[in-house]
Amino acid sequence: MGILLDKVRITNFRAIKNLEVSLSKLIMLVGANNSGKTSFLKALNLALGIDRKIVNREDVHEDGTIDVYNKEIIIDIRIVPVDENGIRIQEFEDSWSESDGISGNIKYDNNNNAFLAFRTKYKFDGLSQTFKQEVFTLKEWLLFNNWTVNKNEDKRFQKLDSIPLIFVDAQRDIQADLKDKSSFLGKLTNKPDIEPEDIEPIEELINTLNEAIISKSNNLKKLREKLKELNKTVLSAVSDGVEITPVNKKIRDIGRNLNINFNDSGTQSFPLEYHGMGTRSWASLLTLNAFISWQEEINKPYFPILALEEPEAHLHPNAQRQLYHQLTIIPGQKIISTHSPFVAAQSDLMDLRHFYKDNDGLKVGQLEFSEPIENRIGQLQAELKNPVTDVNLKKGLNDEMQQLFKEKIGKISQEEKRKIERNIFNTRGEALFSKILIFFEGETEEQALPILFKEKFGYYPFEKGINFIGVSGKDNYKPFITFAKFLNLKWYILSDGDNTTEEEVKRQISESFGTDYFETLFVLDNLDFESYILKHGYSEEIIAEINKHKKVADFLSDYIQQYNNQPIGKDDDGNNKPRNYTSDEDGGRKRALIDALYGNKTQYAPLVAQAILRKKDGHGKTIFPAKIDELFNKIAADLKIELP
Repeated sequence: MGILLDKVRITNFRAIKNLEVSLSKLIMLVGANNSGKTSFLKALNLALGIDRKIVNREDVHEDGTIDVYNKEIIIDIRIVPVDENGIRIQEFEDSWSESDGISGNIKYDNNNNAFLAFRTKYKFDGLSQTFKQEVFTLKEWLLFNNWTVNKNEDKRFQKLDSIPLIFVDAQRDIQADLKDKSSFLGKLTNKPDIEPEDIEPIEELINTLNEAIISKSNNLKKLREKLKELNKTVLSAVSDGVEITPVNKKIRDIGRNLNINFNDSGTQSFPLEYHGMGTRSWASLLTLNAFISWQEEINKPYFPILALEEPEAHLHPNAQRQLYHQLTIIPGQKIISTHSPFVAAQSDLMDLRHFYKDNDGLKVGQLEFSEPIENRIGQLQAELKNPVTDVNLKKGLNDEMQQLFKEKIGKISQEEKRKIERNIFNTRGEALFSKILIFFEGETEEQALPILFKEKFGYYPFEKGINFIGVSGKDNYKPFITFAKFLNLKWYILSDGDNTTEEEVKRQISESFGTDYFETLFVLDNLDFESYILKHGYSEEIIAEINKHKKVADFLSDYIQQYNNQPIGKDDDGNNKPRNYTSDEDGGRKRALIDALYGNKTQYAPLVAQAILRKKDGHGKTIFPAKIDELFNKIAADLKIELP
C-alpha cells in the first residue's frame, strides 16, 4: 500500500485562473502549445518542489479585474492512501500516518476516507517587495465551486521532505546537471557516500596515480618546477608548496570534474558532451532514477513525484517509445507533459488529461467510465419493476435514474475505450494534437477524402491539424465523438445513408452530447460512399482512371467477362446467387462497376478521388460531389478559411 497525489487545485497562477485536475499514478498531459501544461507543472513545483522557488509579478494570472499585487496564488494539494493497484482505500498505513508532517494532520471526508490536504499561498508583501509563501493544512476538501474560502484553512504546515516533487524541464542536459550542484545529479555526485575508513586508502591511490602521470610527462614536470618559483615570490613557509594534480586528490572534490563517458559505436567511448542532445537529454532522465534510489535509501517513508516536461525532446520515435517504459519503472508518481503522439499513445487512455482554452479560460478534459453509472441504473430499473416498491419511493428512484442518465452523457464503456485505443492510439496518435477530426465509415473515404481536401483547400489536411479517421461501421461513432469531446475538438461526420444508418448515427451523437447536435453531420442520401459517387455522375471518370491505372482499354468489360454468372452471395433460400451482369439493359456495367469498387477498396479508393478531380466546370474548377462539397464548405466557414 502507498499514497497518491490525487487532486490539485490552482488559482491565479500564470495561464490558470481556476482549475481542478484529478491525477493517477502516471498522468500524461497533452494539448496544444501555450495551453497551460507547463503552468500546471510549475504550480505543482511551487507547492511540492525540492528546488528554491521565486514568484514574480509575471507569475500572477492577470485578467484585468484585480491588480496582481492584490491577488493570491493558491495551490491546494490532496494526498490519499491507495492500495498496490492505485485504488483509494480508507486509511493510511502506519509508516505514513505516523511520519513527520502527516501525523496529526490527517482528516476524514463524509465517507470516512482519510486524506491529507494542504494549501500553498503566495501573496505580495509590500514591506519586502516580494511574493511570500504561506502553507496551511485544510480542515476539509470542499466542493470545487467553494474551494478557495479562507475559513477552510487550519494550521501552519511544513513542506514534506518525504513527498518531494522533482521538476525536470524540456531543456535538461546531463552536462549542465553535472556542473550544477543544485540539480538532482549534482546532489547525487557532490558527496560520494564512501565510508570514512575507506577514504584515506583511496586518496593515497589517487596521489600515487597523480605522481605516475606527472612522472611520465616532461611538460607537467617542467610546469611544476617553474611554478615552484611561487615559493620565493610569496615567501612560502614550506619549500615545496606547489602540487599539480591531474586527478582531484580529495574524495570530496571528485564530483567537480566528474565525466560520464558513453560508447555507442563499439570502439572508443567519449564524454557525453561530445554526444548529441538526444543522448544527453535521455541520460539526464536516466540519472534521475539513480537519484531517487539514493533518496529512497536515506528517507523512510519516501514517495517522489516526477513532473517531467516533454521527455521526447531530441529523441527519435523508437527512442520515445522506449523512454516511456523506462519512466514507468521509476518509483513514485509521474506527471508528464508531451507533444509526442508516440509517447502519449503508450499511456492508458484514462490517464490522459487534455489541456485547452475556451472563452471561459483554461480547461482540462478527462475521459471517465460509464460502467458505475450503468450498474446503478440497472439496480434502479430492477427496483422500479418490483411491484411491492412504494409509489413515493418509485418517484425518488425514477428521479435518481433520470439524473444518472444525464451524468452518463460523454462517458465511455470498456468496449468503447478499446475501440478508441485500437483505431486512434495504435494508428493515429497524432489525433491527440489535432484541431479537427473528420469521421466516416469505410476504406474508400479514408484514402479519397484527404486527396479531395487537398484539391479543395490547396494544402494537405495535416497542415491545418485536420485528421480523417475511419470508425469501421455505423455503430462505432460514439466513442470517437466522445473522444473528440474530451479533446474539445471540432468534429464532423460524413456518414453513409443506406438503411437505418442516419438514425443510428444521430442516436450516438445524442448519447455523447445530450441534445441534438447534428449541424456537423453530413449524410449521403440513402447510399453508401461508392454508390453515392456513381449516382452523382462520376462513372465514366472512374472507369477512365482505372483503365489508366491498369493500362487497359476497358477494364470493366474484362471484369464482366471474368465474373459474369459467378456467385456473389446467397438468396433467401440459401442458394448461390449469380451476378448475371449480361441480363441488365446496360450489359451489367453499372452493377459490375459498383461490385468492382466494393471488392477492391484499397486499390481503387485513390483512383476514385483522382476520377472526381477529372470533372471540371466551365471555369476549370473541380466539381465535387454535393455532400462532400457541403462538408468542406462547412469546415471552411467554421475555420474562417478563404478557399482558393
